[in-house]
Amino acid sequence: MRNRAAYNIPFSLCILFLTSCTPYFTHDRSYVSDSINDRTGHNLASGKEVDSFSLPDTVSLTDGLTEDEAVAIALWNSAKFQADLTNLGFSRADLIEAGMISNPEFTTLLSTGPKQMEAFVFFPIVSLWQRPYQVSAAKLSAERVAENLIQNGLNLVRDVMIAYTNLLFAQNRVNIAKEETELADEIATIAEARLRAGDISELEESAFQLEAVRKERALVNFTRDATLLDAELKTLLGLSKEENTLKLAQTQVDTDWIFNLDKLLTLTYAARPDLRAAEIAIEEAGKRLGWERSKIFNFTAVADYNERGTSGPEFGPGFRFELPIFNRNNGKIARSHAQLEQAVKQYVAVKQDIALMVHKAYTNYLSAQETFKILRSDILRMAVTATRRAEKRYSAGEISYLEFLGFRRQLLDSRLREAESEAELSRASAQLRHSVGFKLDSGLTTVRQDCVHQ
Repeated sequence: MRNRAAYNIPFSLCILFLTSCTPYFTHDRSYVSDSINDRTGHNLASGKEVDSFSLPDTVSLTDGLTEDEAVAIALWNSAKFQADLTNLGFSRADLIEAGMISNPEFTTLLSTGPKQMEAFVFFPIVSLWQRPYQVSAAKLSAERVAENLIQNGLNLVRDVMIAYTNLLFAQNRVNIAKEETELADEIATIAEARLRAGDISELEESAFQLEAVRKERALVNFTRDATLLDAELKTLLGLSKEENTLKLAQTQVDTDWIFNLDKLLTLTYAARPDLRAAEIAIEEAGKRLGWERSKIFNFTAVADYNERGTSGPEFGPGFRFELPIFNRNNGKIARSHAQLEQAVKQYVAVKQDIALMVHKAYTNYLSAQETFKILRSDILRMAVTATRRAEKRYSAGEISYLEFLGFRRQLLDSRLREAESEAELSRASAQLRHSVGFKLDSGLTTVRQDCVHQ
């Protein structure tokens, strides 16, 4: 029987080796990249391509930068997002650690005088039934980290879209401000000539001069703002060393999205990765609670060796068992209960925050949509029509050139208001797309059929 027990030792070691194999890590960089691609149409750079700046194969900066290209570059190169992605390495390390079995302990008592040599090998059998809880919790933790990283990627996409919109508006505002400055200078020149002719007073002429100075000052401020916004967008894209000002392409504004809010929320709950992460956190807390409960019983198998027995060397099995009388791991079990309760409440809080975010984003979008339509179809159209009529009346000698310039000034002001409204609509569109967590552009017909407001 003792010899048979000795033969069981290698078999036990084999079982320990097989159960300590590293669990398969599924929620890696490829998983995050594919999930972001499903939502944005853009992949992440592979691990080998993140050490230095590079452009995706589909992007070129020579012909100008579109909003879609800006998103692709940011996902490929953003330093902050690349730093966030290193959390995947920690998740993998935690999963490896969870799959490891504690090493056997070897103890020997040397032979001295009449004392025979003895040796003991302690096998941490408790690791075998604790390991499934550890691995399950580590896998869920890795999945939760990956889902949060997907949300970080979507946050980056939103930030890039808003930064792109802000810079595009700033550049358009500078162009309009240049025209306004030229127009104000022309009006001030005419006012100066009229003052010399005695047609207006010095007080009236000074008002025109002050307006010209005000426009020049505004142009300086607008140019400064555009420069700062250009630097901000370059930082998001990883183009901080690029010296040339970014040349942006005009974006196509989304002006016709109308959804049923309740059905839109249903789709959002299924798509938002941060809500999925909160759901996984509940499962993870449950696994950790089971893990802590399994620690109540600590069992260790023992293999004993004696140098001299009645029939020569002796081998014998045994075990060491901790009696759970005073310490039943109550503190850590209670902590795990609290963590589970916290995860459940956090899930509810995240879901409520998402609902509020979608409601606010959709309301702001509808408001910006209506304002933009009014400005483009009514106010701007009326300003263009009035300017054309004024030009004809000036050509016919019915109004003065100064009066005609007044109509041109109103047109420029209307163009500026339209540019502001268009930028606001683009920002609202970016916030709405971010809040729902899925592509509103692709499959829009299907989404409308499901979500259109009756």
